[in-house]
Amino acid sequence: MPAFQPTADQFRGFRDDTYDGPIGQVNLLRFKPKADYGADAPAEHVPGESGADAYQRYADAFGVAAAEAGGTCLLMGTVERYFIGAGDWDAVMVMQFPNRGAFIATINHETYGEMHRHRDAGLLCQELLTVRQE
Repeated sequence: MPAFQPTADQFRGFRDDTYDGPIGQVNLLRFKPKADYGADAPAEHVPGESGADAYQRYADAFGVAAAEAGGTCLLMGTVERYFIGAGDWDAVMVMQFPNRGAFIATINHETYGEMHRHRDAGLLCQELLTVRQE
């Protein structure tokens, strides 16, 4: 079932897993039709912009923070069609990190709070799968 944030148990399970090798992350994303920043919209916000545009601002900043921790964005793209199955996702982002610590360092980055508001404004829900690269 699509969500917006991991549960505390999901985060602890990820953090405490003993596997310390490369981690891939597959993000299935659904955006709000229009970005919703509320009353404290940042200067770079364009009234009426799409949720996808707001999320892209987040993804760009997240990519910079991830690179500092050794991570990289392998793919960010719009869903073209469902070839097998059916769903309601707008985009897919695939990240790669050298280990789970690098991902945790990214979400603890000093700019994460500022960049996260773009995610909040644009993202309706997501599913995030972590993949061991063995």
